[in-house]
Amino acid sequence: MKVGYAFAYHHSDLIRSVGKKVVKESLESFYNNCDYDFETFVIDNQSEPRNSFDESIDMSKKQYGNLKYTYIEDQSIRGLTGAWNDGIKQAIDAGCDIIILSGDDINYNKSINNFIDYIQNDSLSDNSVYGPVASGITNKIQYADKPTGKIFDIKGSVFQQHLAGHMYGFTKELYHRYVQPNGDLFVENQHHNGGDGKWGGNEGCIMCWAELGTRCVVVGTCQVHHNNLKPQSWKRPRDKERGNEWE
Repeated sequence: MKVGYAFAYHHSDLIRSVGKKVVKESLESFYNNCDYDFETFVIDNQSEPRNSFDESIDMSKKQYGNLKYTYIEDQSIRGLTGAWNDGIKQAIDAGCDIIILSGDDINYNKSINNFIDYIQNDSLSDNSVYGPVASGITNKIQYADKPTGKIFDIKGSVFQQHLAGHMYGFTKELYHRYVQPNGDLFVENQHHNGGDGKWGGNEGCIMCWAELGTRCVVVGTCQVHHNNLKPQSWKRPRDKERGNEWE
C-alpha cells in the first residue's frame, strides 16, 4: 500500500511572502512523522523567484528522493484547482492507493499514521472522503487542539457540516468514481463553488459528492495544525481577476 502526498505551493513577495516558511515546516513535519510508504507530489503554482522551493527545501537530501516537483508557468490559466488536479493525477499515475491532498501550510505529527490506518482499513473507503481534526481552522465541526479519539460521519453537503479544505484523504477508488474525462477530479464550477471558480471549490466538489451519497468522515484520531499565515496565496489572484485591488 502506497500513499500519495500532494499539495500546491506558492511563494512570492507580492502574493504570499510566507510561502517558503510554511512549506518547509509542513514538508519536514510530514517526512518526520509518516511511517507509511509514500511519494510526494509538489505542484509549484508560479512561485517567484522560480527557485524559491529549492531555497526552502534541500532537495539533495536522500529523504526527498521520493519527491516529484512540478512548476506551473502561469497559474492564471488553471488556478489553484488545476494545481490540485495535477498533484492528484500524478499520485494516481504513480500507483498510489491513498491520496492525501493538503495545503502547503499543514503541520503534521505522528497521528497522521492513525489517519492513513483508518482509511486503509475502512470497508467503505471506495466512496468516502476523510478529514482530520485541526487547529488553525474556522470549521467548528473539525476544530481541535489535540486528537479527540472520535471518528464520525457528517452530512457533508451543508456548510459547517462539511469537510474543510485544509486536508483530505481518499482512495484511488474514490478518484475513479468521480474523475472527469480529462483526468481531473475537481471541477472549476459547481453549485457549491461560491464563485471561486478555478481558485478554489474543492470543498464544494465534495459537498456535491455528498449529495450523491459519498460518505464524509471526521477522523478525530488524527490532529494537524493549519499554519494559516496571511496572505493566502489563492485569494489574491482570484481577487485580481475580479478587479479588486490588493493591499
